[in-house]
Amino acid sequence: QTCNMQDHRLRVRQRFSGFYDLPVTDRSTNDIDGANFDATAYVSSLIKNKPLPELVARSNELSLEIKELESDMQMLVYENYNKFISATDTIQEMKNKVDSMEVEMGQLTTSIKEITTASLTINENLADRRVRIQKLNGVRRLLKKLSFIFDLPARLNRAIELDACTEAVRYWMSSGVVLDAYGDVPAFRAVKEEAEHVMGRLRKKLSDRLPPADTGRG
Repeated sequence: QTCNMQDHRLRVRQRFSGFYDLPVTDRSTNDIDGANFDATAYVSSLIKNKPLPELVARSNELSLEIKELESDMQMLVYENYNKFISATDTIQEMKNKVDSMEVEMGQLTTSIKEITTASLTINENLADRRVRIQKLNGVRRLLKKLSFIFDLPARLNRAIELDACTEAVRYWMSSGVVLDAYGDVPAFRAVKEEAEHVMGRLRKKLSDRLPPADTGRG
């Protein structure tokens, strides 16, 4: 819990460092906000070091962070909307005037520069948030895939109860790569053993349906 709070405070500090010139600590390869962030490696580290409840909690935290970042982007656009309106009004007024053209053109140039500067600033800030959202979404998608793995035994049992043998085999085949890759992790080992037990029941069920072998000829 303390670690999660520290991560959140660091992320908030990084989010506003561009506006207030706050110092930002060096970012590791596991830092979601870092340039070297690797979603697959990050999730692998999580599942090897965190129990299932913490994985679920982390997935929920990522969803909230994404919503906060999207809200920040909307607020940033809204806060600068009036600046664009004001600059546009100035340009329109100058089009309707012919007096003091030199002064008016100077104001027009200034307004255009202000619009250009504001646009660049907003684009840079929005770009940072888009990248961060993409990274968070990448981690969340991987965690959702893991939730399918943890539900595998229940899915297999349901498929067998509904006599959906083809679906059960498809579930098993699609999860085999992950279970083999993380078979040494206790949580995955338990899922794999339970799933193999269920698949054993399925094989017996299918075997019982086969006609008995013809051992002799009449």
